Amino acid sequence: MQQRIHQVVLTPAGETGATAQFGAWASALKFDAIPREVVDYAKLCLLDGVGCGLFGSTQKWGVIAADLAIELSGGGPSTLWGRARSASPTDAALANGTAIHGFEIDDIHLRSLMHPGAVSIPAALALAELRHRSGRDFLTAMVAGYEIGLRVGVCAGVPHQMKGYHPSGTAGCLGAAAAAANILGLSAEQTTHALAIAATQAAGLYCAVRTGAMTKRLHAGRAAQAGVLAALLAERGFTGSPDALEAPDSGFMSTLAESPDLTPFVQTLGKEWETPQVGFKAYAACASAHTIIDALDAMMKRGLSAANLEHLTIKMSRIGVNNVGWEYRPSTIVAAQMNGFFTAGMKLVDGQSFIDQYREERIADPAIMNLIKKVEIVHDPELDIGGAPKRHAVKAHARAVDGRTWDEYVEQRRGSPQHPLPRAEIEQKFRRTAGAALDADAVEQLFENVGGIERATDMRSFASLLKAGDR
Repeated sequence: MQQRIHQVVLTPAGETGATAQFGAWASALKFDAIPREVVDYAKLCLLDGVGCGLFGSTQKWGVIAADLAIELSGGGPSTLWGRARSASPTDAALANGTAIHGFEIDDIHLRSLMHPGAVSIPAALALAELRHRSGRDFLTAMVAGYEIGLRVGVCAGVPHQMKGYHPSGTAGCLGAAAAAANILGLSAEQTTHALAIAATQAAGLYCAVRTGAMTKRLHAGRAAQAGVLAALLAERGFTGSPDALEAPDSGFMSTLAESPDLTPFVQTLGKEWETPQVGFKAYAACASAHTIIDALDAMMKRGLSAANLEHLTIKMSRIGVNNVGWEYRPSTIVAAQMNGFFTAGMKLVDGQSFIDQYREERIADPAIMNLIKKVEIVHDPELDIGGAPKRHAVKAHARAVDGRTWDEYVEQRRGSPQHPLPRAEIEQKFRRTAGAALDADAVEQLFENVGGIERATDMRSFASLLKAGDR
């Protein structure tokens, strides 16, 4: 067998590669250059992300991550959400990112297969506290993180995840690094190195989904931590490969995905904005299962019920089946949230699929387990045609014991940019999730401060609102 020889392939002299172009843009981005509608949407993402993180801080994995951050840091300038203690910027980013991604309710971008808030928000905030940056500075860094990370995720695409990688843990490193570099005020060259240092730390295996392992939550926290570490190293002169993303041999794209061509994604920087294409979650489950919930909801309104179901067939794209169509075996909350069979059974039994439904005592609920026997999830090649933009599409067919049938096609889930949640529902979700860690008055104070965050002169005052008594 011929052995493949890895060669160092450099960008031709006089040409600037995608890594450097991303670095230059992220370094130069200023608040006034961001369209008002993008700023407003980023604030909505922040509101949702803060609520998700505070809720996640109360979960087992959130508690473990924060406890370790306290032990490792012994204090520091950066707030641990939902706790009274603080930690170093890297350790706080790890704990807070893990918390935001801690219950399958954080924001999601369809084409990138990535959760941008869980990586960009904790990275930017941890360093904003360290350097006493303003609210405008923070929002700018947050948007830089979203825009860069999402573009890397879109370029990597479906083949990247089908190889077994979790994009929030891989592409997420780049988003976190862009946010961190911007908040630190790094030069274009330093930011390029920060992106390269983050790229070489990219990790996250999707097998955690099927086993119900806590590492699925950790992927986002580790990416946020990697971005912070990368930016701090670059600030001190540490270097990374200047073509880390686009190198045709041994680069991020050529190694972890299929195509190293980032040119189309560089060309749209500052012209087209990905941040408003981020969607919010109405259900506490993997986004690939949300269209299953929506299809069942529509059929239940027309007469389908847990009592009369004889058989349910759900057709999905290949990546949809890969994400949620595997055999369900009761093990953990994580596994239940990531499984389409369980989610379908839960929806039929409870009629709801939010945080109250996913509890330890429900993961082997006999009523749900009996319904799962009537559910079939299959791959439909026709649903692959739309690629990543339509990867959540499902065709559902239900048959009742009395012979009635129902059919439902759902292309985009409720909460996506195509079917956005009402702002009032996002605000209600925030109050409910943040209320798991803070009292009602503190939740309202935090809500008001997110709304006016661009007026904050020092993000330390905002971060202090995320503190709570230690559990």
